[in-house]
Amino acid sequence: MIFLVSCKTLREYLADIAPPYLEADWDNSGPQILSGREQVGAVMIGLDPSLDFISTGVEAGADLLLTHHPLIFSRLSKIDRNTLTGKKVCSLIENQLDLIAIHTPMDQSSSGLSQGLADRLELNSTSPLKPAGKANLFKLEVFVPETVKEKVLSALLDAGAGRVGNYSDSYYSSSGQGHFKPLESSDPYTGEKNRAQSTEEVKLEFMVRKKFRTRVVSALERSHPYEEPGFSLYETDRQETGLGLGRLGKWDEERDLGEVKSLVNRTLGVDREEIKTSGKLTEPIKWIGASPGAGGEAIKPARRAGLELLITGELDYHERQEAVETGLTVMEIGHYHSEKVFVPWTRDLLRERFDSDELTIELYEEEDKS
Repeated sequence: MIFLVSCKTLREYLADIAPPYLEADWDNSGPQILSGREQVGAVMIGLDPSLDFISTGVEAGADLLLTHHPLIFSRLSKIDRNTLTGKKVCSLIENQLDLIAIHTPMDQSSSGLSQGLADRLELNSTSPLKPAGKANLFKLEVFVPETVKEKVLSALLDAGAGRVGNYSDSYYSSSGQGHFKPLESSDPYTGEKNRAQSTEEVKLEFMVRKKFRTRVVSALERSHPYEEPGFSLYETDRQETGLGLGRLGKWDEERDLGEVKSLVNRTLGVDREEIKTSGKLTEPIKWIGASPGAGGEAIKPARRAGLELLITGELDYHERQEAVETGLTVMEIGHYHSEKVFVPWTRDLLRERFDSDELTIELYEEEDKS
């Protein structure tokens, strides 16, 4: 028996693993087609919203299709069934099938596609090649009566406050006195109207990741007993860790180019003859860069990191020349092969949150299009 998952819960979790604020300006990630359903029992995951993917989802009885690449990139002036996009939109609507894309946010998130590729390539000690430029942490300071400290603290930690890097439940507390005077129209939690007074309070301080900001403030407002809670939330110059394009990582043992090709063949199913290598790397290496899809933006960060090898999906002629002339060997494994890990990787992320008796997850395997 399947116990359905609410659409709201599922979308919130997708926003956790692929935070919307990481979306590129040119992108259109997020819901593409929504039927108005409130619960989901079956999800099918695919890389692209192709016609075959949509029809396969219909045949499988899916409620939601989850893709990496969006169906709708720009504003639609009309929906014409004679066009490819129109045909897809009509099919989704007629079959009451939802479609959500997690594209550039998934490219840059700490548990996203770049990390999935690095994991498949068996890399350790990973960090972003090109850290995200708009991922600053927030600082939350809140004053609570000492008697309800644990209640408010628990609510804030559950909402995501104090989660930084590989740590959770991180906060600082200090004791002091709060002073206030409830006016005639107030409804004070403690004290009397029109009378200045003080109470023992605790100041709690947290770092808050951007994706948890709204949730944390809502939890604060629900759990705090004061009519006007005393708190401040402001952006800092400190950046979240783990966010950004590509991954820098290492192997336990050095590998030469032949061994790297064998690894790519074994873990990603790319024929050795299809792997395009450009550069003059001759010595075995431990540290490399990996960047799925089009890897042009990863070249300069890879060189700044002192890397000698970058594994990516594809480069254009000038990007390839720049890499080789600056001493960086590049291994192009095909756009599709570098991104296809999205499907099983996203399945695994969903399984960390939803049990099989809550949500059925099907994978769509498409033909190599690289």
